[in-house]
Amino acid sequence: MRVTQNMMSNMFVSNLRRQTEAMAQRQEQIATQKRINRPSDDPGGMGRVLAGRSELSAIEQYAYNIVQGKARLEASEEVLSLVDGLIAQAQSIAEANGGAGKTASERELAAEQVKEIYDQVLQLGNSKFGGRYLFAGDQNDSAPFTRDDDYAATYHGDGGSFKLSISDHAVVTIDADGRNYFQDAADGGVNIFDELRALIDGLENSDVAVGSTQISATVDSLEEARVQIMNKRTEAAPKLYRLEATERYLSNVKTSVQDRIAGAEDADTAQAVIELKNLETAYESTLEAASRIIQPSLVNFLS
Repeated sequence: MRVTQNMMSNMFVSNLRRQTEAMAQRQEQIATQKRINRPSDDPGGMGRVLAGRSELSAIEQYAYNIVQGKARLEASEEVLSLVDGLIAQAQSIAEANGGAGKTASERELAAEQVKEIYDQVLQLGNSKFGGRYLFAGDQNDSAPFTRDDDYAATYHGDGGSFKLSISDHAVVTIDADGRNYFQDAADGGVNIFDELRALIDGLENSDVAVGSTQISATVDSLEEARVQIMNKRTEAAPKLYRLEATERYLSNVKTSVQDRIAGAEDADTAQAVIELKNLETAYESTLEAASRIIQPSLVNFLS
């Protein structure tokens, strides 16, 4: 087959176009430091990159959930520690005022102290985390505990719990039912508000002997209340450990996924520079060859 001048011109133009496109691609890779800048650069590689990014997004969501869970447990621990301290104060008042040696005025003053403790415990029972009540179950947009003028407390929440998704098919549940913390009498525990009210009633009783009996009866109950609070605090320890262990695991997995994405997506900049130089040399060689073979007018046009 005879090779015409027109065929040779088309061949040179095609080669120059491919070389120009290849140089532009290497220049883009050097500028972005990415080997894949669009799906057409490497469809298979882009699929791996997108899968990795999806996995990374899930890991970051799980990590965020864990941070929230840890913060919630720590907030709950702080609240319960304060509640325990207040119950201990009430218990001390009961022990100090259970005998017959206290005057009516002294007991009245002690009753006012216990009322203040009662309201502080109620306030702590209505603590918030992230704008939501900690101990209201699923009804966490309104205060779970209120009291009337006779110091009778009412729970307005429900039995809901706080659930954290920390990995595929793994959920950590944190008890958010305030009754299990403060009013566990239904399950054989202690209604802390009732015991504090009983202590107030005993301190305000005008019959000193009957009042002393009422006061003394609250000492052991308040000790049981402290145990109840301690048990709820203890429940948090294994959950916190699990969250921290999962957090460390996800951190390692995240690094692995990021490395995998980088291996598929990132450019070898040094190699790209070498390839660009080689392409530029080949491009100049093609132009030089074309100038010797093709008509000058065409060479000038191509240049």
